[in-house]
Amino acid sequence: MGFLTYGSSVMKTTTRAVWMVLSLVVITLLPAQAKDEVRMSYPSKVEASKGKEREKLFTPWMTTEALRTQVDEKRGKGEQIVFFEYSGNQARGIFVNKLKLTGPFSRWIMSTEQAMEEKLNSEIKGGLQPAFIVRNTSGGYTMLFVSPGDLENVRKELKELGIGEPRLKK
Repeated sequence: MGFLTYGSSVMKTTTRAVWMVLSLVVITLLPAQAKDEVRMSYPSKVEASKGKEREKLFTPWMTTEALRTQVDEKRGKGEQIVFFEYSGNQARGIFVNKLKLTGPFSRWIMSTEQAMEEKLNSEIKGGLQPAFIVRNTSGGYTMLFVSPGDLENVRKELKELGIGEPRLKK
């Protein structure tokens, strides 16, 4: 009887230990997945004091397809889009010629915060970083993503235009 009790006690202790270790492993893995996801805590601040200066630099309003074509044409001429706005089916951008991106970039407009955060995480997982994320008056978000090697130079240009960097949190 003493042996069975001892064996039973060892079995209970071993089983408890296995469950405890297994539970700890599961608990530590769950937050790790959540930590990989990024959320925006504050969009880029767009300084009103530099609004007139930015206004002079914008292209005229055009269709989103026309802006896409212009991005390609101007990039071929050594100009890079650094900021853009959308309103309905119209878009406009600010291009600079003193900045040459060495890596890939992408531009996005998302209509909801959830869609924006999904795209933010997708682009970060793809190796790009957000240069700016701006919330439009319509509630949508415009975003420019660049390679980590280009991020500092792009943000320097944006700062001159009065456009801050977004604040992200995990």
